Amino acid sequence: MNNSKFFESSVAIALLVVSLAGCGRQKADADSASQELIVAGNEIAVGFDPTVYPGADYLLNMGAAEILFKADADGQIQPFLAKQAAKIDAYTWLIELRPEARFWSGVPVTAEAVIGSLERSRKLDMKAYPYLEGIAFTAVSDYAIQAKTEYPNMDITKNLSNAQLVIHNTDARYTYTSIDTADYTGMYKIAEFIPHQKMVFAINENYWGQKPEIPRVVHEEISDGDARSLAALSGRYHVVMNIPFTAIEQFRQSSVAHISAVPAANTQTIYLNLDKSQLQDKRVRQALSWGLNRDELIRLGEEGLGTPVTTWLGSNPAYSEIRTAYFETFDADRAAKLLDEAGWALGADGYRYKNGKQLAMFLRTFRNDKALGESIQIQWSRLGVNVKVQHGDYSLIQTARETGDWDASIEAWGTFGNVSSQLKGQYAPEGAANYGGFNDEQTNQLLDLIAGAAEEDERHDLAVKLSMHIADLSPAIYLCPRPELTAVNNSLAGFVPHFRQFENVVNAGLRIGSQAASQ
Repeated sequence: MNNSKFFESSVAIALLVVSLAGCGRQKADADSASQELIVAGNEIAVGFDPTVYPGADYLLNMGAAEILFKADADGQIQPFLAKQAAKIDAYTWLIELRPEARFWSGVPVTAEAVIGSLERSRKLDMKAYPYLEGIAFTAVSDYAIQAKTEYPNMDITKNLSNAQLVIHNTDARYTYTSIDTADYTGMYKIAEFIPHQKMVFAINENYWGQKPEIPRVVHEEISDGDARSLAALSGRYHVVMNIPFTAIEQFRQSSVAHISAVPAANTQTIYLNLDKSQLQDKRVRQALSWGLNRDELIRLGEEGLGTPVTTWLGSNPAYSEIRTAYFETFDADRAAKLLDEAGWALGADGYRYKNGKQLAMFLRTFRNDKALGESIQIQWSRLGVNVKVQHGDYSLIQTARETGDWDASIEAWGTFGNVSSQLKGQYAPEGAANYGGFNDEQTNQLLDLIAGAAEEDERHDLAVKLSMHIADLSPAIYLCPRPELTAVNNSLAGFVPHFRQFENVVNAGLRIGSQAASQ
């Protein structure tokens, strides 16, 4: 779609939701009568397969799919689809399943079915792989699974609480190519799907747990951020995710909806394509990090929501001592000196050159990171880097990675969970988030030591050592935790703010009523 058509489409959406604003209260009351929960976000799943992003966490968020264990709002791992887990020895866990649990089809959720699901995710989903690496699953009874770990003292409940590991039926009839060939365990079933428009869910009558009070959930895709804000303020929607940071003041003054924002345990990261010649010199990568004024980036790109982070693990409260380690401050002079040392001389036009080649960067952003990308563009331009920013759907970033048509991209991975698996996902050669192709012998050795550490203190110290080593090599650049803003209609009761809100919007206790108190 060209820019003019995109603009016209966005304006049309905005005008539509504005026209609804006047009758927002009446519509909310009508929704209360029909008990239909209306949710909006920047994207819906592209299909029904949990191994294709964003299928797994999307379906988990909508109450259609489930994981074995789940982090509660306080960060404690709780049994979810699993009944419980017990550590037998340093390498062995026993996971007990719920005999009453059923897939949408009514088929029991047995040990063999769960193992089949996990193995399919391991094989097909690179985002799931780090959380299953080094774990072998064996069915010891119909509803019990033995998990053997390659390394000692791995807390597999943290691994199996990852949103990518939703349990799905892998019987041959379920190919996940249509509604009729998808089979999950959640309290809602997919009833209707229109790509890039909406997905509709209805109560799963075979659900094993507490059935929800609201019969239907409608999730609509609204790709334009301003249109999402207007939609939330119109009163038609009960929950709107991915609210732009610039819209906060509108909600402070609204009697229709309010903002839910819980600090997220994730790190906004500029991933660098290490195949690009200009990024193969670590002095250039270090300069790009020293040359970023993170306080200014947060103020301009995140509406002041957050604090700087200069190591990936720094957003995890357990590693607060390295939150701003190494790149502890903004230092443009140091950045310029490093670029000079790397042979990138400043030209008369204000850009840097080496052997006749201009120092240029192609930065890709998505979701709410447009302003952040543009702020980075301004700051790097001051160093003499010619930066082009392209903002669009995440699918564009995925395609660019496949073709190599990128120098840098912004994305935030969660830092909560099993630290060994998390770090492998970022820095191991086969890591799901190792987009730039980073491969370093000392890093790989430290990853193995972290995985094999017998005690938590030893694992912690090794993770800190690795983080400082990574900072020196700078295969990626770390900025701050990514704010996640969710608009909640004041007529909705039972909404639970969560540090992983992207997987915790829909719950069985949600109720719609015009008298519901603001959260």
